[in-house]
Amino acid sequence: MPRSKGEFQEHLLDLLWSLWEELGVPGVVPRHHGDVFIDPEPLILFTALHGELDRRLRDESIDWVIRYGGYVSKARIKSLRRDWSAKADPSFAAYAATVNKHGDLRWPDADGQALTFRPRARAVLKDLTAGALISLRIRAIFGVSARAELIRVFVSRPDAAFSATELAQETNYVRRQVIRALESLRSAGLVRTFRAGANTRYALARPNDVETIVAKKPARFPHWGGVFRAFHDLLGLLDKGAQSGKVEAAVAARRFVEERRVEFERSGIDIPELPTSVAAWPALRGWAIGVARSYARNVQ
Repeated sequence: MPRSKGEFQEHLLDLLWSLWEELGVPGVVPRHHGDVFIDPEPLILFTALHGELDRRLRDESIDWVIRYGGYVSKARIKSLRRDWSAKADPSFAAYAATVNKHGDLRWPDADGQALTFRPRARAVLKDLTAGALISLRIRAIFGVSARAELIRVFVSRPDAAFSATELAQETNYVRRQVIRALESLRSAGLVRTFRAGANTRYALARPNDVETIVAKKPARFPHWGGVFRAFHDLLGLLDKGAQSGKVEAAVAARRFVEERRVEFERSGIDIPELPTSVAAWPALRGWAIGVARSYARNVQ
């Protein structure tokens, strides 16, 4: 394994362990995300797709899902799998089959062979009032639904107003579900609407009341769906690039950044300016390591 890819994976594992430990999975990695919003579905999906990075972590995550899967949105996982082009991934199918074999969650697309796995029930979700667990706390109040995700988005930016399309992107629910949920929240007086040009915008009607209900907010709300998709794609790119010539790898590096420029900006990921020479490939590798390190240590 090239050292650069090894460093990248090491930082990814530090990030994954820290996030899972905040959710109650037993571990020994230093925790850096106690005051950062944790988004369960991107974390679960990335762990399932890349379980070979650390099989122990994969199994601990399955243990957590079996015990606390009632807090997990299968609809969001389906949406993220489509966005990540991972609808037919055998790693997810095996993960889902294992969850269904040992739990009563009935995950779809679980047509793979279940992994060799022994439930330990060691994960303990101790305190839903913690800032990092705001997503699970909102779901405990509003149910696992598009409504809960909308509340989470509005609370993360209480002074902002969004279109229905933007909220569909932020929540990873389809637009029709988002519009239906917005109407129920508007009828309940929690959300207001107004026209901005040709678009209808949505915002919290009573931010203070809603924030009182959901209680403690974390300091930061990373866009984990976009962040983990970038890491997912980078793992694939680093695999291919290691087997390519210098020119081919450099072209792939520049294409990778250009095709994801808008997504990186939306996700809050710094966009690298790569050289036009063959140095683009090592520059991309260095950038990937730096991004993974910053998220692992929560210093971005």
